[in-house]
Amino acid sequence: MLASRELLAVVLGAALGIGLLVAPRTALRLSVFVGQNRRRRNEYGADDVIPDRWAWTVRGLGVACLAIATYIGYQTYV
Repeated sequence: MLASRELLAVVLGAALGIGLLVAPRTALRLSVFVGQNRRRRNEYGADDVIPDRWAWTVRGLGVACLAIATYIGYQTYV
């Protein structure tokens, strides 16, 4: 029987993984890991450059989310 918790875990995990793969820099800008936005002194629209290493780390987390969602889906529905 289909369990709603597992289905929700698969859908949310896949959505998060795809989001992290497609737009890693946006995910970093939205996160708390980049820094505080309260003390900005830049011009409007001037953002600091996010290093490529951080973007690839976020992509790796996206792959991990997809792998976990796939594993949960496989264990539950196969």
